[in-house]
Amino acid sequence: MDSTRFCCAVDLGATNVRCAIMDENGGIFGYQREEIANISSGAAVLAKIMDMIESAVEDSGEEIVSVGISTAGPVDLKSGSVVNSPNMKANEIFLTSPVSSAFGVPVFMLTDCKAGVYGEYRFGGKSYADTLVYLTMSTGIGAGILSKGDIFQGVDGNACEVGHFTVDTVYNMPCGCGRTGHWEAYSSGSGMPGFFAEWLKRRGADFGGEPLSSGQILFAARNGDAVCSEFIADVSKINSRGLDAVVCAYNPDVIVLDGPLAREYADLLIGDFGGYIRMPEVCVTELEGNAPLLGAGAYAFEKIKDGK
Repeated sequence: MDSTRFCCAVDLGATNVRCAIMDENGGIFGYQREEIANISSGAAVLAKIMDMIESAVEDSGEEIVSVGISTAGPVDLKSGSVVNSPNMKANEIFLTSPVSSAFGVPVFMLTDCKAGVYGEYRFGGKSYADTLVYLTMSTGIGAGILSKGDIFQGVDGNACEVGHFTVDTVYNMPCGCGRTGHWEAYSSGSGMPGFFAEWLKRRGADFGGEPLSSGQILFAARNGDAVCSEFIADVSKINSRGLDAVVCAYNPDVIVLDGPLAREYADLLIGDFGGYIRMPEVCVTELEGNAPLLGAGAYAFEKIKDGK
């Protein structure tokens, strides 16, 4: 008799939601992806996720034993909801209880970077790490920390929000959370264009035309544009401050970089940092952006095994 078990893994981001049926070895079946960037209602986001889970189950033809959800934070693990995420339009999205009621299985939720660090630990070849940091540079900037096999959660599940480390008091760029000077406001996909505009303004310069996206700025720097190259050199300095703080705060032996910006442009964005304590190994993920999805599923299996 086939003893393979399956769960549903969900990865809820600021732009897209992904969903797949997963086995305990990280095999993916019935993969779904939908855009949610313009959805402003928490109920509508939940409805989208429910439809995707149902469709993934039907496509795979497998019965699931649990659901694991990776989501952009902040979260409230007690209520099973996403609350006031700076990169989402919906103010609150209730997830665990409605999904559990609809599908009749236990549901477990993590912030995306905590799911990411667990995915790297289980499936990314980083199980040798004593203290592993997963750092993503995408719409926002975030981190997940796993130390001696345990995920560092914090009281509400929001530990390691490194994107909200203060890295600058000169430009004082506004962050989506309402504060200023945070790492995410300078180096993330959503923050970099505004920082570039302010950087140009303070130099009395005008790049001309429509505002550039973070990807366009980095592409221009990669291809030798002098202005963009100088700007990205300054972004790299900002990133060094953030990474210095990460190393001093968590003393990791490995940092895995993920997110579209890091996967494509790590050589431009990550410069010299550290020096106070031992430097960790720094590498780019080999999971092609799937660490949070895989980690959410693996975490759901682990919680079932623990009887929690």
